[in-house]
Amino acid sequence: MRLISLLSFSAALLAANPAVARDREMPSADQVARALDDPQVQAGVATVLDAFAGAVLDTHVGPLSHYTGKVRSSDTLRDLARRDDPQFDRHLQEQTRGAVALAGRTARDAATMQKELSATAARLRSLFAMTSAALDTAASGAPGDK
Repeated sequence: MRLISLLSFSAALLAANPAVARDREMPSADQVARALDDPQVQAGVATVLDAFAGAVLDTHVGPLSHYTGKVRSSDTLRDLARRDDPQFDRHLQEQTRGAVALAGRTARDAATMQKELSATAARLRSLFAMTSAALDTAASGAPGDK
């Protein structure tokens, strides 16, 4: 629980002071993947995302009530969502945690692919260099060059 509080506080601090975020070195894809694989980090990130979602869901939409019979004068976006799904809050939380876990897997896969793509690029550079050298050799010995 302490880690979740620390992550929430850190996210709030970084949001409040963007200069602090810019001064920090960006984490590598491997570091992000390892962090997002940690269930405690997943819970902390999900908590922060839930807070952001909550801020949006608490938007009062009552002023729009005269446009439709579905909206009451005291409604928020959360109220509307709960009418369609009485378990909305639980489902949102589960989906958020699942999305964070998926982000962790995706970051891990991206880190792996980054290594593979770097290896492919190195092979291609080698082939381009050999091909270029062969073409230069062929061009320098071609008839009519003298």
